[in-house]
Amino acid sequence: MKLGIGLPQMMPWGLDRGMVLEWARRADAAGFNSLGTLDRPNYDSWEPLVTLAAAAAVTERIRLATTILQISNRNETLVAKQAAVVDQLSAGRLDLGVAPGMREDDFEVYGAGLDGRRRFRAQVARIREVWQLGHGSTAEHGNVGPAPVQVPGPPIWIGAGTPGGIKRATEIGDAFVFTASLQPEQIGEMLPALREQAEANGRAGYGFHAIAYCGVGDPDDVLATARTQLLRYYRNPDMPFDKVVHRGSPDELAAVAARYAATGVDSLILMPQVPSLDQVDALAEHVLPAYA
Repeated sequence: MKLGIGLPQMMPWGLDRGMVLEWARRADAAGFNSLGTLDRPNYDSWEPLVTLAAAAAVTERIRLATTILQISNRNETLVAKQAAVVDQLSAGRLDLGVAPGMREDDFEVYGAGLDGRRRFRAQVARIREVWQLGHGSTAEHGNVGPAPVQVPGPPIWIGAGTPGGIKRATEIGDAFVFTASLQPEQIGEMLPALREQAEANGRAGYGFHAIAYCGVGDPDDVLATARTQLLRYYRNPDMPFDKVVHRGSPDELAAVAARYAATGVDSLILMPQVPSLDQVDALAEHVLPAYA
């Protein structure tokens, strides 16, 4: 299993340029596999692709991943163009994780309706088409593009939570992203059937990735900080914060990572819920070495 780390763009209160860029630099230098971003349009989070464009400029080797980006409330041609630019800025390091989105307010804020969710399959196809057209541009004729560095384009990861959405993901995606609400043991139970499903759909080399909220430090202090942050984000006071936030000493976080590794996922992206660069350093020193 490869180990990634989330950027702090979903902890926007008090976030500034210095922390985001230094977070990306430290994660890159430490050897994390990827930098992940989340998405919530009706919230003051930093826009995922814009944030990754900034991270691309200050990193050299770490992959950049949207885990995930809602697209059914966005214009898919614009998403394809933005993603291609991030891929160019990063010299081919983007993984584009997408999902339809499900909260009505996240659609309303973009002037879209939930009926746009029905377009998701066609949107994924259009993103790939735009990249293909970009690769077909010549010195004499420019198509819709631009072309991404990766050919035919960045891997498209799909996030889903319903049986129908998961089935669709294994039909049209290059990889699947498990949500942070799932415990590793639940992922382990689901993974064999999903792997078989992807293989049956002819998706050679299909990948599986997980994200996990976490925090290094006193468990009570971490939970209090994370609860404040996640309550702003989800606006759900009944969310089982104590179950979805993995917390404790570096050794305890290393044990959590081992639980995810045992499921067979290809990568885990740890999403610290404490806005401190010390989180990057602690995870790099005590958890990353087993997966670098």
